[in-house]
Amino acid sequence: MQSTKQAWKDFSLEVEIISSLKHKSIAPLLGICIEDNALISVYDYFPKGSLEENLHGKNKDGSILTWEMRFNVAVGIAEALDYLHREALKPVIHRDVKSSNILLSQGFEPQLSDFGLAIWGPTTSSFLTQEDVVGTFGYLAPEYFMYGKVSDKIDVYAFGVVLLELISGREPISSEPFKGQESLVVWAKPIIESGDIKGLLDPNLEGKFDEAQMQRMVLAASLCITRAARLRPKLNQVLRILKGDEKVEHIFNSHGNDHDDSENQENIDDEVYPYSSAELHLSLALLGVDDDRASCCSTDHSNSEHLKEQWSRSSSFD
Repeated sequence: MQSTKQAWKDFSLEVEIISSLKHKSIAPLLGICIEDNALISVYDYFPKGSLEENLHGKNKDGSILTWEMRFNVAVGIAEALDYLHREALKPVIHRDVKSSNILLSQGFEPQLSDFGLAIWGPTTSSFLTQEDVVGTFGYLAPEYFMYGKVSDKIDVYAFGVVLLELISGREPISSEPFKGQESLVVWAKPIIESGDIKGLLDPNLEGKFDEAQMQRMVLAASLCITRAARLRPKLNQVLRILKGDEKVEHIFNSHGNDHDDSENQENIDDEVYPYSSAELHLSLALLGVDDDRASCCSTDHSNSEHLKEQWSRSSSFD
């Protein structure tokens, strides 16, 4: 009975949140259905399926999303998340931003969906602490996965991963057998730092892309996946970068090119998340999912017992 009560409580929160939202890039709730004790949310049918299906070759017609479509998705979902964080009646943290939760209309207009993990955001403090970590591998911000800290910055991190998906066509966690190739974030970071951003580009695009938009998307993605939450931008700043606001773009470009700032970022990361690293984050995420895949990640586990405890209580993953 307890699990049933909790399911009802979670479903009620989902309906309460989604019913309060109205945005062109958020899938509206049409109704609810209860059948054989199953609680079902009813939404419009989206004939083009999800972004995940279209990006990763799972759509039936085998078509490739053009650069224009991808950039349009990036802007639309950034607008939806900015609305959730700043413009909704109360702040909302989605907690499960990912390509499978972005649906595409007949005209490939994006709609953010599935608010089953969404919660009301904090209004008096910068973050909440959750006992149970929920979400999807590859999209989880380090501070949430390892310490249960929840703020709107976990949506920012996940959106950065979606941006990398749009640019590269790669999945967040892939089956690549080589060290450093499993995680999209781990794979992309050194390429971004090298300045060879074309090395990120999905080969399926056959070189057909807008270079200025590409540069803005890469800048936005690199800022969103910053390890320290406090250094990630807000969604309204990300949106302004994507739309070509030169003032905001210049501020963040200057920050990214300043060596002293980079050192400060490392210090802040170590201060806030003393046992955190991208490799350790990935390695722990893979524990219990596939032992062979997890063992291929060579990393220092000397300070990871606390993190393994976090993993052991994190059972609600897709």
